[in-house]
Amino acid sequence: MAWRFKYIIAAAVVPFLVQASTATAQDARQGFKPDQAEFLNSCASCHGRDGKGAGFLTRVFRGVDPGDLTQLAAVNDGEFPFDRVFQVIDGRDDIAAHGDRQMPVWGDRYMERSMSEYGPDELNRLRVRSRILELTNYIQSIQERE
Repeated sequence: MAWRFKYIIAAAVVPFLVQASTATAQDARQGFKPDQAEFLNSCASCHGRDGKGAGFLTRVFRGVDPGDLTQLAAVNDGEFPFDRVFQVIDGRDDIAAHGDRQMPVWGDRYMERSMSEYGPDELNRLRVRSRILELTNYIQSIQERE
């Protein structure tokens, strides 16, 4: 019986995820502007309110350069590295090229918050993914154009 429930949930969630992958282009055409609230809450202390890397914690953690998030597309031949940014924010999968992990593992933090708020349920992964997607979309929206 439990496996049927998982398949029903998967059947309901998969179309949503497929639709979400095309949402960015559609949203851009409709004038959607990602909300910076999650960025200010989770990222600005290191990356700065503008994403350029001058957050107040850079004075505390000397020698740590959080990087200029507004230049990610520019240093990637004009293409925003959406999947890579998502993976780095999530942080639960080791990314060898990222080097030592100095930023928080937001995937774990968001999951802990979701578990404490909603308890163990099947939608927690989707809630975490949504928060990371929101951040990734916002970071994409602040890319400086050449």
